[in-house]
Amino acid sequence: MRWRPFLIWSPVLLLLSCYEPREGTHPLAFFHWKNRLALSPAEVALLDSLDCQTLYVKFLDVAREAGGPIRPYALLQVADTTGLSGRDVVPCVFLTNSVFYDLSDAETEALARKVALALADIGQQFPQPAFSEVQLDCDWTDRTRQVFFLFLKKLKPLLPPQTRLSATIRLHQYKFPNRTGVPPVERGLLMLYNTGDIQNPDEENSIFSLDAALRYLEGTPAHYPLPLDVALPAFGWTLVYRDGRLWKIGPEGYKPPPYDGEQGVRTEVADTALLRQAAQAAARVSLAPDGRVAFFRLDSAAVRRYSADFLREVARMAAGSSN
Repeated sequence: MRWRPFLIWSPVLLLLSCYEPREGTHPLAFFHWKNRLALSPAEVALLDSLDCQTLYVKFLDVAREAGGPIRPYALLQVADTTGLSGRDVVPCVFLTNSVFYDLSDAETEALARKVALALADIGQQFPQPAFSEVQLDCDWTDRTRQVFFLFLKKLKPLLPPQTRLSATIRLHQYKFPNRTGVPPVERGLLMLYNTGDIQNPDEENSIFSLDAALRYLEGTPAHYPLPLDVALPAFGWTLVYRDGRLWKIGPEGYKPPPYDGEQGVRTEVADTALLRQAAQAAARVSLAPDGRVAFFRLDSAAVRRYSADFLREVARMAAGSSN
């Protein structure tokens, strides 16, 4: 984005105008968020060209079924491990916040055992003998914080002793750690995307808004209590609204079936300009000295949209100076 010189300086302009290299090494990483793992030759080539040695891979989801049990589902199908050799795979578990509504201690421990078992079963299909890290992805709230944190404590001893736990951190959790709590894990990953209101059919782009991100990044503590990695948006999707409510999230180019009522379709993309803005915002984050700069997500659209040189440039921006 080009800024005219006569504009009044604002926090956004100050952010975009300067950043300095942050000390330390910040390796690149990608997220794989499909239910079937089989990297294409083009995806492997992109990872190789970036010397990307870490791949966050969603192993399973956990949700509360209506009238049914809480259980892992959408288990990863490992079709082909070609391209994973020499890379560090980080299994990821996505858990909806409602999973932890009114869960007893016994139910929490039982869920931790189910998740650990599912991780072990899926992990047997990978070439590496053990995983150095497992990441939990849950947008916990004041209502669920205590139960989610207990779940993390119950899960840890069920994993191999060399496996550390990490958790995703949303912007509101990053800004208000005293209010939202800090998860009992060894590392955090700040999600620097999904800053808009996806439920609003009039939202311009819910994937990333620099103004919205800055509202959370301004006035944050100098350092988050956990070593941090950061994830930037490198994806797109199609949102379908029916009668003013979000009905479906589909892939880019998704065409919904006809609908008798009012239907709205909005395709959102993290294009190169938006991704640069997200990286420049990330330069304000107190990354760990070895903090990863991760891109969400690896797929054919990302391969087409971003060159390796561009992603390296973005990663350098994200590794800029911090508060």
